[in-house]
Amino acid sequence: MKSFISVAVFALSSLALLSEAHISFRYPCPRRAPYSECPRPKDNEWNLVDYDVQSPLGTSNSISNPICKHSSSFAGIRPTFKAGQTVATKMDVDVNHRGGSCQWALSYDNGKTWVVIQDHFRDCLANAPASSTYTVNVAIPANAPSGPAILNWIWNNNEGNRELYSSCADVVIQGTNGGSLSGVAPLFANYGPGSPFIPEAAVSGGNWGKQYFDARKPITVTVPAQKLKRQTAPIY
Repeated sequence: MKSFISVAVFALSSLALLSEAHISFRYPCPRRAPYSECPRPKDNEWNLVDYDVQSPLGTSNSISNPICKHSSSFAGIRPTFKAGQTVATKMDVDVNHRGGSCQWALSYDNGKTWVVIQDHFRDCLANAPASSTYTVNVAIPANAPSGPAILNWIWNNNEGNRELYSSCADVVIQGTNGGSLSGVAPLFANYGPGSPFIPEAAVSGGNWGKQYFDARKPITVTVPAQKLKRQTAPIY
């Protein structure tokens, strides 16, 4: 009975979430998301479900949460993406704020370092209908190393409060055994005092922060090779 009640509360709270939020991943699952298809909490973890998963992490004036809002996911199977694969990610959209600038980044060290794998500037999600699940294709680099990783969607909106959105999903990359991935480190604009400030595009002559995105620093992420288990022939 307790589990049944918990599941019912989980479902009802998920519906309530959709009416008060903005945008996040839906697939792959964000950490501790309330969606029914995502890893479920244990009986003693229901208080850890993030019913505010779609909200921004901060504004130009303040920081509400770290970039990967939560340090871990609920226990469950991570989706596996192959190097070179194009992933049809799904965004849970409440309000699109007339689009903005998106970055997708990978981390192999639980969010300590990031490398951007895809950008979409100026009008990212501008065509996403309100209260919808919207598909965005994201390409995993062909030379991406194998291993557990975080895929992060990062977004600065065009309209409304000057905010930063981020949605972290735990995944597994199936690629080369060890190696490196080079690109640029992501821009975290409108994320607390002192961060780069991107104004509303509609009231700033179309300024979407190009100067800041162009100035992102190069980075190389190195993933050590994993030792492969040796298989020995049986002795008869």
